[in-house]
Amino acid sequence: MLRAIVRSFAMGLFIAIAASHSSIAGADPGARAKGAIASQQELQRRIIQLEQQNRTLEIQNRAIQDQLNTQKQEIEGLVRQMQATAQPVAALQQQVPQIQQQLSDVKSDVAKKGGSIPLEVGFRAGWSESPYGMPGGFYYGAFLNHRLLTHEDGVPGGFVAGEMLVGWTQGNHALTKANLVSQLGNPAFNTWMYTLSLQPTVQYHLQPELIGLKSMEAFKPYVLAGPAMYINLLSTPIVVKNGNPGAGYRHYDADVQGGGVFGAGFEWGLSSLKVEQIQGLLDKSFVGAEWRYNQYGNGEGYNQYTGSVSFGW
Repeated sequence: MLRAIVRSFAMGLFIAIAASHSSIAGADPGARAKGAIASQQELQRRIIQLEQQNRTLEIQNRAIQDQLNTQKQEIEGLVRQMQATAQPVAALQQQVPQIQQQLSDVKSDVAKKGGSIPLEVGFRAGWSESPYGMPGGFYYGAFLNHRLLTHEDGVPGGFVAGEMLVGWTQGNHALTKANLVSQLGNPAFNTWMYTLSLQPTVQYHLQPELIGLKSMEAFKPYVLAGPAMYINLLSTPIVVKNGNPGAGYRHYDADVQGGGVFGAGFEWGLSSLKVEQIQGLLDKSFVGAEWRYNQYGNGEGYNQYTGSVSFGW
């Protein structure tokens, strides 16, 4: 195309020179010859110049075309990369519901395993009767509770835990003659009984969500049974008249008894309370209530009623 332009321009220039030449046709022949030669030389010089410019433009055009092709290839490569990146993102978006379901399943599995808390340390306090007809009193104790078997191990509807409880019953006073001082002719004296108990028990905890009661998953009722050992301390006054050294001292008769214990209660997980500031603590905290019957080997027995608070990890 540039060459055609150059040729057209040269043709026009030639026509112009020819016209100029005809206009001076009447001039001297020698002058006309010199003018024609000069015009032809100028025409050739202009043609050569235009051809050089044309070649330069062609070289530049090829360079620009090569650059455009390179940029086009780069753009196509970037488009392919973007498409390759977009495909995993789209796949992940499609997998989001599945991932959410998997997280829900994991939470459900955690709940089935007892809230993912296999070990608890807690405290019990409440009211306890005393054996041998003595008045009861305040009871307090500490326990360690460890999960032994879960639903996945074949336990139907819940899990089995082992517990070690150490408790103390602070018995009340009773005016009685069932002591040596009164039997020697003195009036009735105030007497009381303290009881130390050690109770390793096995507990079955029901998990309501496993039997279709999802709304009650924080509530876990349980039953318990196990052996027990009891140490009873009965206070009586020393056989010394008032005013003598040691007259106010109390003597304790100790009675060690073996036996057993059974009972029932419930535990409530505080994770059901939604308090963002302390949710991490609530997820590992439990409260509960319990009844136990203590049976001695010699036939004595008594009830105790307690509440509990525990923390797990």
